[in-house]
Amino acid sequence: MRTLMFALAVVVTAFANDWAQAADRLPRFDIVRNCKVETAGAVTGGDSSCVKSETEAKNQLAERWSSFGASQKKDCVGMSSTGGEQSYVELLSCLEMSAGRFSDSEAKKR
Repeated sequence: MRTLMFALAVVVTAFANDWAQAADRLPRFDIVRNCKVETAGAVTGGDSSCVKSETEAKNQLAERWSSFGASQKKDCVGMSSTGGEQSYVELLSCLEMSAGRFSDSEAKKR
């Protein structure tokens, strides 16, 4: 029983450390792959528009990453990575809304 409890404590600590480290740096998303999946079957040009939007969001996040709290980052990285899809646009929107930077009407436009 002690061995099981010790093993569980080690695993939980390892996951906690991974989440804390993840909050310290901007996650790496594969923009091109994700845009191909997102725009599959779309009209021509959707892929390049998606890549442009994702790249702009990534650049904004890189500039502002340290201004967001660790818990906000952890929650929003998790939400923007659900279902295997990863989006800097969704991550930026989530962080801005959690920080209260937009009113409800502005948030709906995104």
